[in-house]
Amino acid sequence: MIAYYLAIGLGRLISLLPFRILYIFSDLLCFIVADVVKYRKEVIDANLKRSFPEKNESEIRSIRRAFYSNFTDLIVESFKSLSVSASTMRKRFKLLNPEVFQDLYDKDKGVIMVMGHYTNFEWTAMCIPLWVPNPCFAVYHPLNNKYFSKKIVQIREQFGLKLFPMEDTYPFMLNNPAKAPLYVFMADQSPHKGKIKYRADFLNQSTPVHLGVENLAKKCDLAVVFIDIQRVKRGYYEVTAQLLFEDVQDTRQYQVTDTHVKALETVIRKKPENWLWSHKRWKYA
Repeated sequence: MIAYYLAIGLGRLISLLPFRILYIFSDLLCFIVADVVKYRKEVIDANLKRSFPEKNESEIRSIRRAFYSNFTDLIVESFKSLSVSASTMRKRFKLLNPEVFQDLYDKDKGVIMVMGHYTNFEWTAMCIPLWVPNPCFAVYHPLNNKYFSKKIVQIREQFGLKLFPMEDTYPFMLNNPAKAPLYVFMADQSPHKGKIKYRADFLNQSTPVHLGVENLAKKCDLAVVFIDIQRVKRGYYEVTAQLLFEDVQDTRQYQVTDTHVKALETVIRKKPENWLWSHKRWKYA
């Protein structure tokens, strides 16, 4: 309990620092992570080399270095979430085409908004309610420490997002009475080895993928929208919504999955440094 209050207190003090100061900390942290600790360097390099066999060693090093910068910016921006206002976030995080969601809402059509661990995915989930008329929901995995778990939920819900536990996903979505709900889903998480049911062609590799987006879109009659999150400059993001499917009922098996996986790959190939390369995404490939 004491450790919790100390951690939250320190985090809030850090969050009150101006963005320009936080990015100085990010640069220092980037040096430590990249050059001193060399955080998961082997994992990052292995992932990059398998994904981009056409790139030489110099290009791989350049992407890795830029990844570390993106990674540490994400860390300091996460601290800012403890105190940032809605008005500040609307200036720094902009959805360029909210009419995609407005149109679906006007048709009383719910939607799965699918994205990857790309640039500031945390801000994306947190801030999307500022830009859309839909009631917004997202899955969360409760932490072992109930105090930290409660605080994380509070932070993520501060602008209108509502979280529900992962184990309740199907019953919650099947019985949600909200008008045209929007559900935030991550497209690039790896299923457990014993739960692999499909492999997609993703970044030059046969990749185990979750089928939850496709299955739930069909069960709940939801549209599927992909989100492209681009950093304009430090601390500023522009997001573009791409309607993949308004009606999924007549799609062939795995068509929805293949489509959103390919949409994410297209974004990653343009600016690969912005994806989360430090995770063992292909450990069961």
